[in-house]
Amino acid sequence: MASHNKLNTRELVGMGLLIGIALVLSYFERFIPMNIGVPGVKLGLANVVTLLCLNLYRTNRIYLLIVVRVFLASIFIGSVMSFWYSLTGGLLSGTAMIIGSYFLKQRASLVGISVIGAIFHNIGQLLIVSVVTGSFYVALTYFPMLLVSGILTGFFIGIVGQFTKPYLVGVVAR
Repeated sequence: MASHNKLNTRELVGMGLLIGIALVLSYFERFIPMNIGVPGVKLGLANVVTLLCLNLYRTNRIYLLIVVRVFLASIFIGSVMSFWYSLTGGLLSGTAMIIGSYFLKQRASLVGISVIGAIFHNIGQLLIVSVVTGSFYVALTYFPMLLVSGILTGFFIGIVGQFTKPYLVGVVAR
């Protein structure tokens, strides 16, 4: 009897496509200037793919998507430190989106779930900053600005997700 956790061929191909799309979005995002005085602030375009994964597959697939995407993006366009920042932020963000979508069910839109994810992604990155620096001072200093940027970028990514979902679902779910 096949295990419930194993990927079937259709799901494997779909996840591969999602990971590929997320990597391309991560690469192109590097060329979008975001100079707001806070290091590391990005739009998070690859999170459009995470939102789609949340809607298409079982929740444990989000973790697979995040880990593989972050690992490959760090190899191709990042560094060891960017790996840890992205991984921690991504896993915390993914967990928050899963919990948010579970408890909010039909009351939360893709935009709301995206905002939750963006805020928790920033919190995850601040946790790594605190570990690296050995102090919560930097995290506390940047938190208000990252909270605002998380709300704004999460809102934007959620809107992009709503508009692109029908097209990406058509490509991935065939």
